[in-house]
Amino acid sequence: MTATNIVYLAVGEEATRGTPESSTVGFIPVESASSPVMEYDDVRKTEFIGEDSTLGDTGMRRMSTGWNYTLEMPVFTEAGTVAGMVGTILKHFFGWSGDAQNASTGQYIHMMYPVSQPELTTTGYLGTTALTLNFNISEGGTVKNHAYYGGRVNSLSFIQEPGQHLKISASMTGQGKIASGTLISSPTYAAENLSCRYSDLTLYTGTITRTGTPPDYTQFAFGSATTILHDSVTVTLEKPNIDKLRNAGVVYTDKTNWGKVKATMELGIDFSDPAAGFSSVDERNAYLAAISSTNFFLNWDTGTQAGTGDNHSIGLDLPIMQRMGGDPEFTKENEPEITLNYEADMDRTTTLYLAGLLHKNTATVV
Repeated sequence: MTATNIVYLAVGEEATRGTPESSTVGFIPVESASSPVMEYDDVRKTEFIGEDSTLGDTGMRRMSTGWNYTLEMPVFTEAGTVAGMVGTILKHFFGWSGDAQNASTGQYIHMMYPVSQPELTTTGYLGTTALTLNFNISEGGTVKNHAYYGGRVNSLSFIQEPGQHLKISASMTGQGKIASGTLISSPTYAAENLSCRYSDLTLYTGTITRTGTPPDYTQFAFGSATTILHDSVTVTLEKPNIDKLRNAGVVYTDKTNWGKVKATMELGIDFSDPAAGFSSVDERNAYLAAISSTNFFLNWDTGTQAGTGDNHSIGLDLPIMQRMGGDPEFTKENEPEITLNYEADMDRTTTLYLAGLLHKNTATVV
């Protein structure tokens, strides 16, 4: 039987935005079979030809192209074939990554935080790069590659529900698509023990010990922090970039104006006031009493060593989170629950970032 429903994704990093990369790619698992939606500015040709103008337009002109897509992927610390591609996707949101090796273990770290000028060509910045989403899609009985080029990452949501993989939802936009071509064969994915899931997550608040010169940290420790047992957590990082269409000799946007970064968090938890540890009652009461903040660190540790030392992991540091309240839900049948809401502030005195991410794996660079 001929397969007619094949869809898989290989992501490449373009050296120059607008030049698709379909050779050096990492295979990324996706949660749905959708592909980017093309957006065209197709303008009808109208001509003033006297009374004959009433007989109808005479054609169409395509004035610009673009696409949008929400990539929803279960998170692994590495990708198939090009191991660093998961980190590359994350880097294309933050705009910068500091890559370093722990000489005693062979394990690599990638420290990321938002920067104001991602287009700088200094090592670690995005420079002229962008992402190509190579969707290999069945066209009837033949699988062909559809390369959507010029991709930007405008937001990241880290979504962790009990009993589930960590899911990242990445909102993306891009420049255009080339004609379908030869498939990228033999999709290869990361090993299952490199997945991040609910049982790998520890959520901390309180004292976080940071190693390194801020904001370029190389390690985080949590020996004096408080662990939060919770039902669900979602952290959303947003950067509302504006892609500009200019008189630049191309029919797609070629300039990005980088937006202001923001971060929010939703924490689903029992509405309770334990004798020790994190109290959701205290959190809500603190919000009701006055403006106040706390901090969080989400650490997904896979338990699988990277090299012979530290484990494959993803850590998300949120140093200043303003309490934004939340209302408890009471029922006759169950104990009350609450969704606590938070919004991030830029930490200009300690970490020097609004949100930082430390990614550990065996990839030399991302």
